[in-house]
Amino acid sequence: MPERVAPRESEHEAVPNVARMGCERVCLSRIPAPESMSAMALITYLTRIEFDEGAVAKLPSILEGLKVARPLIVTDRGLVATGLVDRVLALFPTRPTVFQDTPANPTETAVLAAADLYREAGCDGIVGLGGGSSIDLAKAVRLLSGHEGPLAQYTAVEGGAAKIHGNICPMVAVPTTSGTGSEVGRAAVIITAEGRKLGIVSPHMLPSVALCDPELTYGLPPYLTAATGMDALSHCLETYMAPSINPPADAIAIDGLKRGMGSIRQAVADGSDRRARWEMMMCALEGAMAFQKGLGAVHALTPSAWRGARAEPASRYAQRRADPRRTALQP
Repeated sequence: MPERVAPRESEHEAVPNVARMGCERVCLSRIPAPESMSAMALITYLTRIEFDEGAVAKLPSILEGLKVARPLIVTDRGLVATGLVDRVLALFPTRPTVFQDTPANPTETAVLAAADLYREAGCDGIVGLGGGSSIDLAKAVRLLSGHEGPLAQYTAVEGGAAKIHGNICPMVAVPTTSGTGSEVGRAAVIITAEGRKLGIVSPHMLPSVALCDPELTYGLPPYLTAATGMDALSHCLETYMAPSINPPADAIAIDGLKRGMGSIRQAVADGSDRRARWEMMMCALEGAMAFQKGLGAVHALTPSAWRGARAEPASRYAQRRADPRRTALQP
């Protein structure tokens, strides 16, 4: 395998904020060719992505194009308290059915409650509106629109991908944070009925459309802007450093890292900065687009760290989102 070579000056100039991290020899050096061409990772990019300021206004027409007449909106109480959900509902001539009880860490109990509402209301499609928790819960409800429970049988550790088929309802993911990138992810992370936090992973779990509107993040307070932003940055960094071979994912991860490192401080300092919000949402999107290459140590440690962590109540989330005085350093 060829030795890594030092990056050219132009490469440093292309991603100046990455170099400040002290990892330019890792992040910016030329990637050696694999010893075996068969080491190449599977590439399937990805789903339809609508990305623009004000793009959420397209939601009714996108659903119409997917032949969805009665969508279920999956969200959380914290987002409802901000008024953002009402703003989205106002786009529809007839108010859609809303499930607003998404917990901070989605549970199978909440998934089943939302699935019951989906069936009772005669819904024929799903919109995941919120952060990664709401979008992941919406994905699990979508799964149950064409599969029988329990969810544990579909998890990756149980070899569940082979049981997941595409005969499920359409779904639109509308992120309101710039972090998880779940809107273009193939996985949903759910706490199963047995109390295990597990991933359900399949290409069929990809939303039909990812509708990304940076304006929906303007009200996110500094603390959550920083926390979700670091999540997005970790995705970009971990996927780039994962050992598998996927040059397109490497390029996407580096671009996301450049955008995130160049914008996160400004987004925290001024949540209404249009460019910073745009760049952070793109960073989150690209971090998740690069997932197919693999992740690393941070995400390997996350399940263990979660077991000892206390989930943040939705009411506290609403407080943080609504209080512009909070800083990224305040708990």
